[in-house]
Amino acid sequence: MADVTAKRLLAGTGRRCSNPPPNIAHGGWGAQKHEQAEGIDMDLWVTALALSDRLTAAVLLDYDIQILTNERADQLRESVSKATGLPVQNIRASATHTHSGPVPYKSWIEKGYEMVGPWFDDLARWSAEAAADALTSLQPVQLRTGRGQCHINTNRRAITSSGERFLGINLEGPCDHEVLVARFDTLENQALASLVNYACHPTIMGPPNRLITPDYPGAMKRVVEQALGGKCLFFQGSAGDQGPLQGFQADTRVYRNFGAVLGHEAAAIALGMDAIPSANRFREIIPSGAPLGRYEPDFASVPALPLQVVEKEIAVPLREQLPKREAAAENLEYWKSKLKLAREAGDQAAITEATYMARRADIQLRMADDFGGKTTAGVRTHFVTFGDMALVGCNIEPFCQIGIEIKKRSPFPMTFMSGYTNGRMAYMATAEEWPKGGYEVEDSPFGQPAAAALTHSILETLQQLCSSKT
Repeated sequence: MADVTAKRLLAGTGRRCSNPPPNIAHGGWGAQKHEQAEGIDMDLWVTALALSDRLTAAVLLDYDIQILTNERADQLRESVSKATGLPVQNIRASATHTHSGPVPYKSWIEKGYEMVGPWFDDLARWSAEAAADALTSLQPVQLRTGRGQCHINTNRRAITSSGERFLGINLEGPCDHEVLVARFDTLENQALASLVNYACHPTIMGPPNRLITPDYPGAMKRVVEQALGGKCLFFQGSAGDQGPLQGFQADTRVYRNFGAVLGHEAAAIALGMDAIPSANRFREIIPSGAPLGRYEPDFASVPALPLQVVEKEIAVPLREQLPKREAAAENLEYWKSKLKLAREAGDQAAITEATYMARRADIQLRMADDFGGKTTAGVRTHFVTFGDMALVGCNIEPFCQIGIEIKKRSPFPMTFMSGYTNGRMAYMATAEEWPKGGYEVEDSPFGQPAAAALTHSILETLQQLCSSKT
């Protein structure tokens, strides 16, 4: 008799606590007064999911971290590749984008930065260990998927009556409330892993916060795991213009509550996959006071083979008049010196101004370094498909309508669209939002047609992968 498990996708998981030193360089806010963290409120994790169809294998890594620069993502992926023998292109590094984690690069924040390099060395080792555990524990699984809605997010591109743009609450703007869930169960119907895709900036813990936290994604994962068992991974969605309905707090209860709301929605979706039948087959009528019908429930899984992995760079146009490096560097040094003097004098107003101006200058300098003299840039795009499911990730912060369009037009019935994958370049606005300006547009190197070019190429690649799976 043929081995039925030979026609099953294999999956395995691994995890390590990834806490940094509690006083490492901290935060991603121009309005913050501190440079170093003062403690850890909730553990950070690196979680690995390994997948295999016996011909191809892949490892997906979920990091509780603000961003992974391209260089840091390369470091982590290469460490996993060396430890496991998998090609780098078959390894994905995804950041949850928590803004209350360690900083990955040196900017205007200097104190505690000497700890960042050694911590990333540890993170690379922990990633390799988690990936090795996941590959070692591969076993046949069945895949189920579902979708729901959660309303902890909003469009964040707000505007005052006088026309000033800021990051706040814009209930009239486009917003993606969809929650996508994939559940991997063992053949004994035990939860092995769950994937959650949702679009919202983890910016609940704002500038006043001095604690390291995973923000709402960390709280969400704990709720899902308590309800289901197994490991939960979070793939941040197209969150470039999506923020929480309560943002910029210094209250840990708020991010825990928001994570619980999302977690309970994700858990409800996942629990329904093996509690609410996808179909019922009539069996018999039982005589009783009223005739009673008996049915055989069917909890159908979805196709999960073959496994395909593709990595490519998609060229998109850059904007004209990018920042000049010399001017940007001078501006950053000017505001760093102003910040130093303000701190020495204890001038709080001057500290506030110099901090956010240094932050803005740093963004402009990195834009000049990365894109100066170029007319196009290559967006790292990573595709993992298995059966009827596709996971798409890019090293940008895409606006929500990019994700909505790709999910809607994808030939795969269940498609996750994620930013913050295998590095980070910049925000990418849609053509409609680009002329409106605002922070995400002004601090982005991408031109107005960039989103359309990226969307077209992603959908084209998805169509090719869908055609090749048969």
